[in-house]
Amino acid sequence: MWTGMAQAQTEDYELIIAGAQVTSDNCNDLSVIDGVSGTVKYDPTTKTLMLQNATINAEDNNAILTKVDGLTIKVIDTNFLTAEFATIGFRKPLTITGGGTLNAESQKNCAIFVKGANLTIDNCTVNGKSAVYGIAGNDGMNENLTIKNATVTAEGTEKGSIVDFATLTLIDCKIAQPTDAKFDPSIHSVALNGEKVKTKVMITKVSTG
Repeated sequence: MWTGMAQAQTEDYELIIAGAQVTSDNCNDLSVIDGVSGTVKYDPTTKTLMLQNATINAEDNNAILTKVDGLTIKVIDTNFLTAEFATIGFRKPLTITGGGTLNAESQKNCAIFVKGANLTIDNCTVNGKSAVYGIAGNDGMNENLTIKNATVTAEGTEKGSIVDFATLTLIDCKIAQPTDAKFDPSIHSVALNGEKVKTKVMITKVSTG
C-alpha cells in the first residue's frame, strides 16, 4: 500500500523583491526577505503587491523588478524603497495606487524605470529621486505615463526628472514646479524652454471644489 501525501509544487511569480524570487511559499509575508520590513505581500489572484509602512532596501539589486502583466502596487501609509540600481523596474503595464505614499530612491539609475509599457499613478503620492534619472521610460516611443488625482515629485539630476515617455497624461492634476514647465513630445520629457528639466518636477492635484 502506497502511503504519504503529494506535496504541492512551489510556484514562482514574475516578481522579484530585493533580489529574491516571490513564490507561492513566501508571497503572504515578503518581510522574510533580507532588506524588507513592514507589511509586504503579493496576491497572485488579483496581481496586487501591497506595501504598508514598508521599507525595501536593495543595496545591490532593484527593490522591485517585475514582468507581471497588470501589476498593481497598493501603497498604504508611508513606504520607502531604496536601491543601487533602478528602484522599480518593469516591462508590463503597472499601476501605483492605494492612497498612501511611496518614496523611491536610486543611487545609480532610475527611481522608476518603465520599459515598453505604461505606468499609471492614481490617487496616491509618489516621490522618485536619483542622481541620474527620476521617472523614466526606455526610448520614449513605447512608454506612456498617466497621473490621475495624485501628487508626484521626480528628480533626476543628471539625465532628467520625467523623461523618455511617448505621452504624459494628467487627470485632475497639473505640473506645479517648475513654473511654466510642460511635457514636450518632441523630446519626450517634461521640459522648460525646450530643455529637459533636471531639477525637481512637482505634479499636484487640481482642486475640483
